[in-house]
Amino acid sequence: MPMALVSSDSATDGRSTQVPAAWRALRIAVIGAGLSGLAAARMLADQQHQVSLFEKSRGCGGRAATRRAAHPSGQPSEQALRFDHGAQYFTARDPGFQRRVQSWAERGLVAPWGGRIGAFDGTEFTPAAQETTRWVGVPGMSALGRELAAGLNLRLETRVMPPRWCRGRWQLSDEAGTDLGRFDRVVVSAPAPQSAELLMDAPRLAAQAACVDYRPCWTLMLGFDTPVPLAFDGVFVNQTQGPLRWVARDSSKPGRARPARDAAVAGNAAVAGNAAVAGNAARGEPDCWVLHAEPGWTRKHLNDPREQVEAALLEAFAALVELAGGSLPRINWRQSHSWLYSLVETPLEEGCLWDPALGIGACGDWCNGARIEGAWLSGEAIASRLLAAVASA
Repeated sequence: MPMALVSSDSATDGRSTQVPAAWRALRIAVIGAGLSGLAAARMLADQQHQVSLFEKSRGCGGRAATRRAAHPSGQPSEQALRFDHGAQYFTARDPGFQRRVQSWAERGLVAPWGGRIGAFDGTEFTPAAQETTRWVGVPGMSALGRELAAGLNLRLETRVMPPRWCRGRWQLSDEAGTDLGRFDRVVVSAPAPQSAELLMDAPRLAAQAACVDYRPCWTLMLGFDTPVPLAFDGVFVNQTQGPLRWVARDSSKPGRARPARDAAVAGNAAVAGNAAVAGNAARGEPDCWVLHAEPGWTRKHLNDPREQVEAALLEAFAALVELAGGSLPRINWRQSHSWLYSLVETPLEEGCLWDPALGIGACGDWCNGARIEGAWLSGEAIASRLLAAVASA
């Protein structure tokens, strides 16, 4: 068996690894362009297989997402407001993933978030322990997925129906019945309930995916004229009552520079000891915040009118700021978003699911620990399983 020396500079940690090359390039479909799907597609494409990546949304990256909004002053699009309304940051504990993240940092795709993080227990604010580096995409979380998809055969806004096994290959079509082609192997990278549906012709894998539960999350994005007078850039809200679970000042993250506008509050922020607020105020930047609702509260109010949800979250945020001794500035932009599959509640421990006889499998954070790191490692795991099966055939 010949060996292919694979250099993965485009998406890996910069190391070269030797993996057996297939005698024949396989046609492989990857359904879902979240980070696990991107990891799998990247690794398989680096082995010179013919990879087609399908994504039902308008962009890739999954919950590593960034919402852009027009600047309230009407300034050019490059000055748009940005909100990381899904994953807020990620950590890297696995040594291999740490090397990969470092390579992304060297390319300017990610940077450490040095914001001051705290916790609120319903009575007082306390600083949170800085146990590990918190990484964010630059200039937004979606930048990572966008860059990693570069060069791949990616079809956006394509909702794939469950693949059907036909004459030794997998037949794919979209919801309109359009033929998407026949493939030798299929990798499903979608939230577990959706994966269970897509895996109907692999019932053993579908049953495993169907056992995974998720927590939903309402998210509220807010833009303020001037910095919110809170001494923290991110706060874990640990209250038994109330709708909030997390609030974060997106403007404090690296790469979120804004044009000068109003420097009046810089001195007060500096006196309060918050360098991030002071810096934003000195440049007169709009202050962008993301509020995540508590999962139980979200479940209870998932189908409530959007306006009611926004009002409840905003009221809770205003009360939080008042307890810190301040009041909310004028809001110049607001929008909400509901994540039905926000956080995996009961992740599997398999790393990925793979049926070598059928040549189909699944990956995602729900297979490997419920975080961005787990999602990426799961994508790499299924690609490795697929390549190993090809090499031993």
